[in-house]
Amino acid sequence: MLEIATTDDPRGLRLAGEVDLATVKDLTAALEPHVREGGDITLDMTGVRFLGSSGVQVLIRALDTLDGRGRLILTHPGSSVRRLLEVMGLDRFENLEVRT
Repeated sequence: MLEIATTDDPRGLRLAGEVDLATVKDLTAALEPHVREGGDITLDMTGVRFLGSSGVQVLIRALDTLDGRGRLILTHPGSSVRRLLEVMGLDRFENLEVRT
């Protein structure tokens, strides 16, 4: 289960729960309008207990689409999420910022 709330300041989404194959469509649907608009998008990941490879793929697509038009800012990811982002090589994206 994944809970998604829109935030205005900063503009983005607050996520809580698990980002996996069962919930990735919900994340995509919530994130897509922000990505289309461009600019910086903040994902508050304080409540994310699990991020699977399907969730990472959503982030990669967002980063590719935002390239040159904004950044994806991940705030407060847990250690397992940070480790997965490193293993999956997301540090290669210059428009990704991870704030602990």
